[in-house]
Amino acid sequence: MKRRELKAEIVQREFDGAWQVITPASMVRLGETDRELVKQGKAVDLTRWVAVHVTNSQRQAKKWLDSNTGYVLRLSTPYEVA
Repeated sequence: MKRRELKAEIVQREFDGAWQVITPASMVRLGETDRELVKQGKAVDLTRWVAVHVTNSQRQAKKWLDSNTGYVLRLSTPYEVA
């Protein structure tokens, strides 16, 4: 199994200046799409950009992302039927 590339971004919100870690997340893993429908071929697992962490500084956001990279990768991995 090859290692997936992390596509998360750290951006600053305009309205309050807080820093957030955003990443594309699987709709099945978020609970928006039914896993059984994807297994049956009646639905497709799409991705959506979501904020997974919000903090006051860019440095804290990078530190959080470094310590939670595995979870963020799992969240962004599309659900596939084997």
